[in-house]
Amino acid sequence: MKRSPEYNEAKIKLESYCAYQERCTYEVLEKMKHFDLNESENQQLIQDLINDNFLNEERFARSYASGKFAIKSWGKIKIKSHLIAKRVPKEFIEMALNTLDYDEYTARLQQLASKKSDELRKEKNSWTRNQKIMRFLASKGYETNLIYAALGDYE
Repeated sequence: MKRSPEYNEAKIKLESYCAYQERCTYEVLEKMKHFDLNESENQQLIQDLINDNFLNEERFARSYASGKFAIKSWGKIKIKSHLIAKRVPKEFIEMALNTLDYDEYTARLQQLASKKSDELRKEKNSWTRNQKIMRFLASKGYETNLIYAALGDYE
């Protein structure tokens, strides 16, 4: 099927965009707004990117989850909410979160709690210190039951 020059140019740019780092369909659709293509061309372009393996939601979700955990020490709740905001299908989100190693995950939580506890060592009131640690860990996206377990070590 013959495509317009605009379509071919957009395809080349989007292939480069997807090759640079993992992208999800939502990010590609947002990028496509800069191109002068009609709806059918947009859908065909997305399908071409998927067929050529430039775009893969499952691969994106796994990469996103492992990257945010490894680099930013995000917990599962925060990773999940950001993936939902990027409109990644729920089954891929769950798959990606299940790839995070539980022992490594809890060790990172303990490490963050310990570091924050050290920063707050001048805080005299243990209840206030624990509340600050709890808020910090919750803002990182860790689950409440794991936070309580981690805080048990610092009382």
